[in-house]
This record gives sequence, structure tokens and C-alpha cells, in this order.
Amino acid sequence: MRRSRLLTGFTAAAAMCIVATAGVAPAGGSEPSESPTGAAARAERPTRVLYIVLDQLRPEFIDAFKMRNVQALLAGGARFPRAYLGHMASETVVSHNVMTSGQLPKHMGWADEWYRDTEGVLGAPDQQYVSGSMSRDQFDALIDHSGYPKIQDYLKRAYPDRVTAVVGQKGYAVNSMGGPATDIEVTFSGRDYDCDGDGTFNWRGPIGDNSKNVPAYIASPECGRFYINSSKTRGYGTLTTSPAWMYPLDANRFVPGHNQEHLGGDVWVADAALKIMSREDWSGLFLTMGGIDKAGHMWGGLNDRRPFPRGARGKMSHLPYLARVADDQVGRLVHRLRRLGQLDETLIVLTTDHGQLTSRHYYGEDGPDRGNYNWYYGADEDESYLDAQPELAPLIDTGNVEASMQDSAIRTWLIDSSRQQKRAAARVMAELPGVIASYYRTGGHYTLEKRIYKGFFSRSERRWFNRHAQEIVDTEAASYGPDVIGLLHDSSSYGVAGDHGGAQKTVQRIPIAFFGAGVDAGRHHGRIRSVDIMPTVLRAMGIKKTHPTDGNSFGLR
Repeated sequence: MRRSRLLTGFTAAAAMCIVATAGVAPAGGSEPSESPTGAAARAERPTRVLYIVLDQLRPEFIDAFKMRNVQALLAGGARFPRAYLGHMASETVVSHNVMTSGQLPKHMGWADEWYRDTEGVLGAPDQQYVSGSMSRDQFDALIDHSGYPKIQDYLKRAYPDRVTAVVGQKGYAVNSMGGPATDIEVTFSGRDYDCDGDGTFNWRGPIGDNSKNVPAYIASPECGRFYINSSKTRGYGTLTTSPAWMYPLDANRFVPGHNQEHLGGDVWVADAALKIMSREDWSGLFLTMGGIDKAGHMWGGLNDRRPFPRGARGKMSHLPYLARVADDQVGRLVHRLRRLGQLDETLIVLTTDHGQLTSRHYYGEDGPDRGNYNWYYGADEDESYLDAQPELAPLIDTGNVEASMQDSAIRTWLIDSSRQQKRAAARVMAELPGVIASYYRTGGHYTLEKRIYKGFFSRSERRWFNRHAQEIVDTEAASYGPDVIGLLHDSSSYGVAGDHGGAQKTVQRIPIAFFGAGVDAGRHHGRIRSVDIMPTVLRAMGIKKTHPTDGNSFGLR
């Protein structure tokens, strides 16, 4: 695939800057090829905002995989080297709503990838749901019930005749990033199409489950450019190769593939976004790209280097390739804004929904399609995950576990959630492999039951825990949040090879940068969090908040 350069209005000198704490190296020969005007940095308030979320973009990936366009954007914008996520659960289905609402999980209606509907918003009170399987209508109902506006609401009030749109491969990312006021939501459908005529319905289209107003120029014709092969039996070697087989590829949903007429992955997201940019008068465009995330989960992140594991065919499924594909899309998007004359009026937000750790101390089962069974324990209306890894048995054997979510932290919902039983469960939790601290929920915060000083603690790990652990676990403290939480050592996971969800530094540290209209380039030293992004965007755009947020606004000039 031919790489595109980032043709923007910042200086070549800025593109050469080193953002050391974000892991960014000098851009070398990949600086922008056009002389800058500096107009983007000096423009008046932006009237458009573009979110680019590169799912699981751990800051170190930017340098390690030579993401030149991302480097240049960081160098030419307002960057926050001390940025961190600031909440649990550090997961896609939580963070995409945090960054577009300014609300922490304890105030936004759901707090984790597992959800107990304590107030009966979606159905019977206390019904369990896997939030990653919820529909757009269900997410919208939880947002409406909680009563907060999202950034799309503010944009619709400020620019009533303009469109807001969300695009991404993952339905739950799109549905949670959007909201009731979003005009267009584009994600993949289920496997509903037989576009190659082989008699098997294994292609996905751009309509999406419970999708909203997908434009005809994307949806039509059926089996056109935006329909891709998503065969369960085509995984570029990931179906049969450890550790990728725990969370394998389904053909071209997360990778581009080789069919130039039906490219998938992050190229699919960018192509749909470019169509919307060119055809709509838009105020907000929110893009979430899942290629890096998929590779990071499958192979474990920074250990995914050549030589690739035996059985993994070619480079298509691996992180170095998919990081550069994602980087190319950043360049294409900024270039198109410039060509349309919209760059000088657009505020670009580049971030991610969580970091990543490599599971060097692994407590899940490594086997084909084990990912969901390692991550989840419990049953909801239509899903059942009751084959947990043996390491979780002491907790389950108490007979008081209704549901549990475990990745780089363990979060558990109890049948009997009395204070006495929560404390008892927290004591059992503290003895599970890898656990360094256990908490139980008491009202609007979590109480530390036991801190375990066993094993080797690096100075960095201890310092991070002392500064952030209580703050981070408390963000889930709602009636629908877990009753008990167990934090894990660095590099420890119960889910897959590369994981997230917890409070470790590598999971929490993320890039957050702003570029374009209303931004002066330079390094900012504030400890910005994901929840601060939306208030910061509103401030830059000159839009006043009408509802309290948990996040704070940061100046970009």
C-alpha cells in the first residue's frame, strides 16, 4: 500500500521535534513535503472537530513502528506527554463514551464491559448484559436515563444545520462514541451478505446492527466498495497460531486484505470518513480505528516483531504492518481536510481508548477462541460464559459470583452484595494469582481490603500505584459497577496475550494531542485525562457547557 505523507500547515522543524515522553522519534526524511503557512495554528476558534481514535495506541508504538504521520501531528500540535486514561475499566466500550461525554464511568450509565442494570433501564431490574453486545438503542437509553449531553448535542445546538457522524469497525465502539443526537453512525453489519457468490453469507456491509442514517453513497450499491469479506475461516494464520488464536481475525474486518475493491480494516473507516467529509456539511466527525487493537490483543504488542510466529502467514495480521496502515489513514484524513479547505477551521483530536500490556504473567487459557471465555464469566439474556480459567476457581467456588470480568484487572458482581459478603469476596480476590490489591464497593468509592506486598515491585510500579490506584478504581463506583475489584501486577493478565482493563501504567498511559484551528503547537505539562477531552474541545470551540462534567478543560493556546 502506498504511504501518504501528512500535508498540513505546520513547519518541517515542528515535524522534526522529539516528543520524548510519548515515545516519538525525529521524523527524519518523512517531514511534510509542502512549505507551511502556519495558518492552522493561528486560526480563530474551530467550527469543526475531528476525533481520530487509534484503538490501543500505546504511546511506545508510535516510535517503535515508525508512525510518521502521527509523529508529525504530535509535533505540530498541542501535546500532553503526561496524559493518562484516568478511569476503569480501561476498555473500548467505556472509554469511547468517556471522551465524548466528559463523564466518568460511575456517572455515565455503564461502568464496564459487563453491566448490571440495577435500575431496570433496559428491561428487568438487575438483568446482566455484556455491554459490548448492546445495541445502539440500548446505549442511547442509558445515556438518556443518565441525563447528560454529549459533544454531539453541543454541536447540534451550536450548528443546527450541520451533521455529526461516527465511523468504526466495532459496533460497540461506534454506538458508545455516538449518542442520541448523532446524525450518522456507520459500522459493520453481521455476516449478512454473499458478495462473492459462493453460497456462504460471510460478508459484512456498512449498514450495521441498529445503525443510524447510513448514507446511500456508503450503503449502495449492495456488495459495493464498503462490503468486505469477514469469513470466520479466513484469518491469515491467526486461527491456528498461539497466542493469536484466542482472539483471531475474521478475514478483512480489521485488516485491509488483498482485494483492492473491498479493502477492510482502518482503510475502510478512513474511506467512509472521506466520503462524509466531501459530501456533508459536518461539525463533528468521530472515527475509531481498530486495527492496532486487534493485533495488540492477538500477539501481545511490542513483542510482535520479526521473525513472526510460525504458522502466521505474512505480515497482514501483525502490529508493525497495522500500525503503519493506521498511520497512513491519519495522513489521508489531514490531507483531505487541507484539500477541502477545512483544515484551518477544524480541531483535530488524536488519542486512544486505552493503552496495552504484554501478558508475561498469564493466567488465562491459551487455546482457540478462548478470548471471551477468559474475559467473561456469567450469563446474560443471550450469552453464556461459564467455562472460566482454573485460576479464577477460588472466587467462583464461593458460590456468590453472579458475573465477573477479568483482563488486566478482575471486576466481580456478587449475588449477595452485603458489606459482609463483599469483604469476604475481596479477601478471596486478594489470594488469586497476580493480584496486588483488592477492593470492595462502599457507596461512591471503593475501600481497600488488602494490599499484597509479595513478589517483585519495581519502583515505577509502586509509585504509579500509590499515586493513581485509588483514583482509578473509584471511577467505577456506581450501583451498576462491580462489587469487588482486584488490581494486578504489571504485565499480568487473565484475558489474552495483549490486554487492558486495569490500572497499570502501561494500560493507563495514552497519547492525547490537539492539532489545527485554535491550537498553538507546543508541549503542555498538565495531567490531562480522557474525561478532559470533551470539555477541552468545547472550550477551544467557544461552546459553553450546560451540564456539569467530571472532566476539566485545558487551554490549547
